[in-house]
Amino acid sequence: MDFTFKKYKREGKYRSFQKRSTYIKLKKQQVGLISETENGEYKIKFAIKKERTKKEPSPFKWVTLKKTTATENKAREFVKKFSKEIQEKYDLFLFEKE
Repeated sequence: MDFTFKKYKREGKYRSFQKRSTYIKLKKQQVGLISETENGEYKIKFAIKKERTKKEPSPFKWVTLKKTTATENKAREFVKKFSKEIQEKYDLFLFEKE
């Protein structure tokens, strides 16, 4: 199954200070994020399932890929190109529907 994308709508009083980001979705549920960095490049992050502990009760952790791109569209192309490999390598955490 291929990934889909949805732009995050910046809202609120301080929206001009928020970085641009795009949700990465699988089966209509968020599994990752493409986010703008301080220097204007884009990073790709995925939520990976992990064991819950008392110290860290969260059921997932964020994994950031080493790949950075100049534009959001290039990041989307990278995710689409390596969709199969990403899904095989990582046990993706599906966030609940909003």
